[in-house]
Amino acid sequence: MKQLIDNIKHNITPQSFRWAYPIALELQKHHNSLPIQWAVECIQIYASEFQPNKLSQLGKYIQQAIEEQDTLSAVQCGEIGTEIWYWGTQRDDFQTALARLWWSISAFKDGEELSGITEAESTVELLFDTLNRGLVEQFLEAALRICEEYELQK
Repeated sequence: MKQLIDNIKHNITPQSFRWAYPIALELQKHHNSLPIQWAVECIQIYASEFQPNKLSQLGKYIQQAIEEQDTLSAVQCGEIGTEIWYWGTQRDDFQTALARLWWSISAFKDGEELSGITEAESTVELLFDTLNRGLVEQFLEAALRICEEYELQK
C-alpha cells in the first residue's frame, strides 16, 4: 500500500481522474469496511477544514455511519443516502460525497463490492482539491494508516 500511496502522491495532478480507485480497491482487498472507513475519515478531514457549517448540519449522518452502519440494512443505508442527496435546497460536493458514502455502505451490504468501491472512491474524489496539497497528503496518509492498523490487528 505504501508504494501505491507514494506513486499517487508523486503523480497526482489537477486533471487526475479516478486516482482514489486503486486505493479503495486495495483497502477492500483487506476488508470491505476499509474503503468506507477511509471515505468517512476524508469527509471528516474535509468538513472540519472547509465545511464547518455543513458539519454541524449533516454531522449526524457521519456519526451514524461510524456508529450504526453495522446495525442497518442495505435498504436503510440507501434511504439515508437518498435523504442526504435531497437535503436542503442546493446540493454541494460535500453533501453529494456524504450521500455516496451511504450508497457505498449499502452496496457492500448487498454484496455489490464493485459498486461499493466505486461509491467510496467517488466520495473521496468529490472532496479532492489538488491545489491544497495538505488536504491531499491527509487523505493519502489516512488510507495508509487505515491499512497498516488493519494489518496490525490481524
